[in-house]
Amino acid sequence: MKTTIAILLFFSMNLLSAQSSTISGTIESKNNREKVAFATVSIFDANTKSFVKSTTTDEKGTYDIHVTNVAFFVQIEIIGYKTFRSKTFTPTNGNLNQNFELEEDVLALNEVVVMQNKSLIKLSRDKMIVDIEKAGFGNGNDGLETLSKLPGVQLDKDENVVFRGSNNLQIMIDGKPSLLTGEELKQYLKTLDGANIKAVEIIANPSAKYDAAGSAGIFNIVLKKSAANGLTGNVRSSIGYAEFIKNYNGLNLYNNTEKWNLKFGLNYGYNESVNRRTIDQTVATPSLTATLKQKNDWLPVTNSYSGNFGAAHQLNKNATIGASTNYSIYKSDEKTNGRTEEFDNAVYKRFTLLDTQDDILNTTLTSTLFYNFASDSLDTKIDAQLSYANYQNDSDRLTSNAYFNASTNEKYRNTEAVKYQNPTNFNILSAKIDFEKKVTKTFNFETGTKLSYVNNVYTINLQDKDDQGNYVLNTNRSNHLIYKESIISGYGITNFTKGKFDIQAGLRAEYINYDATSLTSNSTNKDHYLSLFPSFSVNGNFESNQFKFSYSRRIQRPRYLYLNPYYEYIDTYNVSVGNPDLTPQFTDAFELVWIKKQKTSVSLFANFSKDEMYQIIDYDQDTKITTLFYDNIGKSKSIGLSLNTNWSLKKWWEVQLNTEVAYGQATSNLEGYKFNNSGVSYSGALNQSFTLAKDWSATWNSFYSQNGDYGNTTFKPSYDMSFSMRKDFFDKKIRMNLSAQNVLKKSQWIQSTQQDNVTTNWINRWETRKITLSITYNFGTAKKKEVKDADLNEEQNRL
Repeated sequence: MKTTIAILLFFSMNLLSAQSSTISGTIESKNNREKVAFATVSIFDANTKSFVKSTTTDEKGTYDIHVTNVAFFVQIEIIGYKTFRSKTFTPTNGNLNQNFELEEDVLALNEVVVMQNKSLIKLSRDKMIVDIEKAGFGNGNDGLETLSKLPGVQLDKDENVVFRGSNNLQIMIDGKPSLLTGEELKQYLKTLDGANIKAVEIIANPSAKYDAAGSAGIFNIVLKKSAANGLTGNVRSSIGYAEFIKNYNGLNLYNNTEKWNLKFGLNYGYNESVNRRTIDQTVATPSLTATLKQKNDWLPVTNSYSGNFGAAHQLNKNATIGASTNYSIYKSDEKTNGRTEEFDNAVYKRFTLLDTQDDILNTTLTSTLFYNFASDSLDTKIDAQLSYANYQNDSDRLTSNAYFNASTNEKYRNTEAVKYQNPTNFNILSAKIDFEKKVTKTFNFETGTKLSYVNNVYTINLQDKDDQGNYVLNTNRSNHLIYKESIISGYGITNFTKGKFDIQAGLRAEYINYDATSLTSNSTNKDHYLSLFPSFSVNGNFESNQFKFSYSRRIQRPRYLYLNPYYEYIDTYNVSVGNPDLTPQFTDAFELVWIKKQKTSVSLFANFSKDEMYQIIDYDQDTKITTLFYDNIGKSKSIGLSLNTNWSLKKWWEVQLNTEVAYGQATSNLEGYKFNNSGVSYSGALNQSFTLAKDWSATWNSFYSQNGDYGNTTFKPSYDMSFSMRKDFFDKKIRMNLSAQNVLKKSQWIQSTQQDNVTTNWINRWETRKITLSITYNFGTAKKKEVKDADLNEEQNRL
């Protein structure tokens, strides 16, 4: 690793090119002087009219970009405003401060996207930006379903978001880390209305500025904003049906004045759904081949409520303070019906009927205070945040299993009933400060520090029903766990421009100290360690071509509950258990990107992991119980190539193509679970948009995905297509959308795991062929500043 870093640093110090200067300033709306955030600022060679490089404005509408000593002009683009092109600027050896004003596009008011010449997927610096609204991914879907439609993204058998073969992602919302992960993150994403998502930014290889967690990168969900000065907002509602009914409703209000920016939102969702899971497990021995065939239908009925409020106040032209709070409630009434059939040497012997009722209630509260400062010359920036989160969950589950002989349909043992209660209470406090200083016109420095504290109380109460009908606490499978953790981190990044090259080198340090104490067993599992995370990148800008090489080291820490050595009851045949000896997984990530005319990109990526956390399937032949747990298997690698491009076949017909092929290999050195397997995965997505007539538009999206062999697991392909039709009314104030999603009913997860003499086949099928009608009413005409949300992602990523 030290050698790799030294080579990279040596390469960066020996790049040669011409002199350069810097142009910086502020972008604002012409009619109301509102600062315009997240606008794309591009530099073009004035002589050849060729693209040179680009950047985006920050939340305060400021930009900063290096230019070479040739005549150039600036072009600025953002949805809702007319494309701006500046005059030609002559070369200079000094810094140039230039503010620009944008004029609103009357055809794009109220967040209505003009279809022509707007790409579904846009490449900007280290990001790939997917336009969710134009692609039609969000209509009638919740946030989790929307993410599953992104290029190269799947949901695995447990509905975890998987990108480039890994579910270790950071999820951010409007540039601020989200709150949860695992089961809690899935529930939170399901409370989001996909129609309220404007775009998703995919950052495959983040720098040292970001938390080191997330070996698969970062997904930043950009929500829609109001579009007018004064009191503005939108109201939306949708109703959908596949096998069951769904309904989403939302209200967003914004009020902006010269000094104040306020936001308020309410959302409600009702969802009836089904997940059909099939598990076939075969255990082969010289004398007996035992087979279990299990089919479960999980039928959740959920109600989700969420509200948010935020306020930001501009102290002066340089400084802003603000606060925001978000509160959500997730209530789910979940019924599971199952049947498990047992075969001995292909002879049908027994079957078990499963009946589970699970009542779930969880609440999430997040709050943040923030302060921003930017100097007049934009050479000094400060961002400080104090954030708090509380997550509470109550799960009250009753499971019964009735056992029958296949030949007589009579019970061969008493019905078993188990009560499973899982109250949890998580508290997280985080404080961070970031500082950026432009030292010279070609060199700037960034640094920051973060302190987080976690206090989690996790309880498992498992009660068995005795012969008298009473429920008795099972002390061997119940536990009261208290988990405390503190992480101190700091980073430093240098940015250097030399001619047509931008060079960045950074280093992040994270120190963790944790203590997991079981009050039930009076045992403690604790540790502390320091980890370093270097990052490095080189960008080359050559007229219509851009090149980028980047490297970063990432970490995947165990979820808190993965360390808890107590059983979680799933059903009579399946349990999961924590592993107190589980250690973090480290990944070295490399990427080489070529971008042609901001239209086509080719990316070569490689991830090398050690101490990989891998789910182990352990089968007990005597009890016929399968135990799932995570352990560090050894090492893995993934090497792949991706292509993104778009073209306009007609003025009214635009096509976007995304393809990816990757080689994956995993090696396990665990006794009893050794393997060394590899395979090739490939996927493709074709997204088409059509402008049919005045105020009419349509989309047609299709995908195919085939995961290759990985570790001791093989996968089957998944593919499907979706359609949508959109119509605008009343001066584009009302939008109606009709969509049909996954019409082929082939969107599913199928995998087979082979470990020694045990073969386990999984099939997970979600609702498909969903028809949704949605309507949105927008009011307002100009862009808004956003109030910051809590920055607690890495800590809550392991709930």
